[in-house]
Order: sequence, then C-alpha cells, then structure tokens
Amino acid sequence: MSVKDCYTLNKDISIHYLESTDYSPDLTPLVYVPGALGFAEHFENEMRILSPRHCLSLSLRGNGKSDAPLEGYSLEDHVSDIEAVINESHLKGYCLMAYSMGVPYAIKHASNSPKHIKGIIICDYPAKYPSIPESWVDTVLSKGFMKEDRRHVVRGIQRDSKEVGLWEDLQRIKCPVLVIKGGTNNSLLKENATEKYINYLSNVNVVEFSDSGHELWKPDYNRFIKTVTEFLEELDQLQRKLNLKGRVIDESSHSK
Repeated sequence: MSVKDCYTLNKDISIHYLESTDYSPDLTPLVYVPGALGFAEHFENEMRILSPRHCLSLSLRGNGKSDAPLEGYSLEDHVSDIEAVINESHLKGYCLMAYSMGVPYAIKHASNSPKHIKGIIICDYPAKYPSIPESWVDTVLSKGFMKEDRRHVVRGIQRDSKEVGLWEDLQRIKCPVLVIKGGTNNSLLKENATEKYINYLSNVNVVEFSDSGHELWKPDYNRFIKTVTEFLEELDQLQRKLNLKGRVIDESSHSK
C-alpha cells in the first residue's frame, strides 16, 4: 500500500493530510485525528497495517506540514480543519478515530455531521475540551517539541482554550462507538468520565487495557491494533448487512 501527501485549504490555511492510494471500496474508510501537537505521519505505520482499508490521517493547523497561522486555535478552528479535509476527500460514510485531545475535535465534528459517520474510535480522553494552563506551554517548550518558528502555536492553543463540555453532543451520535482507555494512573480517561460515555452514548463498547497508560499501544502494540481492527471489521459487516437489506427492498419494490 502507498500513501500520498494531500492538501486542502481551510479558508486561507493549508491543511496537510495523508491518504492511502490502493484501497478496497468495500471496507469502511478510517479518518484519524491526532492529539495536541500530533501530525499525520504519526499514524502512517498504522495506515499500512490496516491496508487495504482507505485511511486518512490529518495534521491539524500548526502541526506537521500544515500551515501555522499566528492566531485561530480554538476548538471550533480545529474542527473546521477536519471538515475541510472531509470535504476535499469527498468521504460520505467513514469511521472517525481520535486520540487524546483530538477526541473533543472528533466528537464535535461527528455531532455536526452524524449521518456521515459510520463509527467512532475514542482513545483515552473524555468528551470535553480543556482550559489549558499556562504551565503546559512552559512544559512543551522546555522539552523542545516545537521548532522555533512554531512556538506561537503552543501559546495559541493555550490562549484560545476554554473548557467546553461535549457530553450532550454525544446524544446526537447513534453509530457504534468504541472507547479504548488505559487502566493505570497515567490514563487521561478516568472512571467517572467512562461512565458518562456509557450513559450518553446509545451504542458504545468500552475496552480497558489494564497495563496501559495514556499511550494505549504500550506495552502491547498488537493488542491495540487487534482491538481497532476488530471494531472496523464489525462496521464492515454491519454495512454489508445494510447494503443487502437495501437491495432486497429495492428488488421487492421493482417486482410489484
């Protein structure tokens, strides 16, 4: 499987994403939204493993090969980046997968366009956007995570952040949802938030990796991939059943 670099414009901001080129149209496409400061290439290996599934992986504004504007780093701004990529790729029925702070972006997008979402994979984060403390900026910059010419991105994310609860948004999401959480103290999805997912979502399955923290692929990468793959295969099977039912109804109506 090969992966190509793609770009779309969100107003005047160039957003980069990776897209698989050799894929089966019979499999549910997967769109990956990384966490804060993550970028498209972080999911490239998984795109190859999931072949021949059609996969897209995003670099939201300020990250990877996407533009880094001087301002505009709110929840809504990041959600609009997802929507710009979806519009450019012309996807209609797909599964969203989001990690860490990418989760609130994905939930907001899914609640805005629920009819196009066939499934959601939520990776170790609650359904709320945080108010980020200034100490986060100091921590990120001190560790050298950002190049000198992009240090303003970290400050912009912190400056534009405000806590937004998205639990009510979950009620507009009717597709199957897989929630994967870590079981150690390093997990960012705690028990009370996990219970909220169960209460607010109509079709949800929670999987806990008892020996994992926030990085769900550690210490067992194969377990992580297997869990994701099995959920995607369930979506494929569900879509095949819906397609078969639709053909039966269509043939029945033509025979009358």
